[in-house]
Amino acid sequence: MRLSVRGYQPMLVRDLKQEHIEADLTSCTMSLLTDGTVQKLHAYMGRTVLVLGIEAAQMRGENTCELECLKELHCKAAIRDMPVLEHWLDALEGAYLVLFRLAFVAEKTYRVSHSSALEFAAGNKDMIESEFGSAEAYADYYGTLNSEANTKAFARANAQVHSNINAKLFTDGSLQDANTTALLSLFKASAYAFACAHAFGELERRYCEARQHLVRCLRTVIV
Repeated sequence: MRLSVRGYQPMLVRDLKQEHIEADLTSCTMSLLTDGTVQKLHAYMGRTVLVLGIEAAQMRGENTCELECLKELHCKAAIRDMPVLEHWLDALEGAYLVLFRLAFVAEKTYRVSHSSALEFAAGNKDMIESEFGSAEAYADYYGTLNSEANTKAFARANAQVHSNINAKLFTDGSLQDANTTALLSLFKASAYAFACAHAFGELERRYCEARQHLVRCLRTVIV
């Protein structure tokens, strides 16, 4: 009896590796929230998660002040010098705004917008040339404008949501009530920011390496 393989798509080894890393990161995070202490979480944030973000900012020529300030808060909290809610809110929103901006792949948005602009310009040649000089100049302008707008919107929305959730967690230290999804999202944003700071062709490999680093460090924390 011959089995039909129509429509079957074999999973690539790369995809299996990505799934394995994702599962490990989720499992380790849940172990930390279930069995750990808030001091361990702060130590992990200060020594691992934000270090990736700071390195990404440095590679991109971004100001690291906001990320450095948050790193210091986490390091203080790790030794029980706990900031109040208002201090967490201020520090988190500013740092997360930088982190999520670094984690947004603006190049993808630029390419799509640039292509759409060229199509529009082809049908409106006279108008585009009179205003921008050439279709390419218009496409570059539109692509840049659109990618910057999308980057800001993505960063602002995620910074607000994650800072509100995590400020409460970091203040009261109730790990059992933590929003696991929000923490995982933050961990992966730091890994993706690190990946995006490299050449675009290395994005997936660097993202994989960064998440593996997060898992290795997280395992040492939950032991």
